[in-house]
Amino acid sequence: MGTTAKGVAGGLATLNASGRVPASQVMLTATATLDFASIAAGAVGTLTATVTGAATGDFAIAAPPGNLTAGLVHSAFVSAANTVTIRIVNGTAGAIDPASATWGVTVLKA
Repeated sequence: MGTTAKGVAGGLATLNASGRVPASQVMLTATATLDFASIAAGAVGTLTATVTGAATGDFAIAAPPGNLTAGLVHSAFVSAANTVTIRIVNGTAGAIDPASATWGVTVLKA
């Protein structure tokens, strides 16, 4: 096996001593303090987080710190270079104002 393998956007990744692509070249992580405004019933709140190295087409995962308020559902996607968009949908009959919190964000290179 050679010393490089496909694994990073637009190029090659360096293999480690065991012949594998290191996690740091296929998985990117960051944290972001997100303070969503009040989300009306049936509406969506949207904020972004910076994840250096993220590219459109990569897989994104956002992890809130603990449980979200009942009725809220979140999703994440890479919306632009180095940017992950986090959306929260309010599926309840009333407005919910999520507390400001530090979220974990992980991007897996496609």
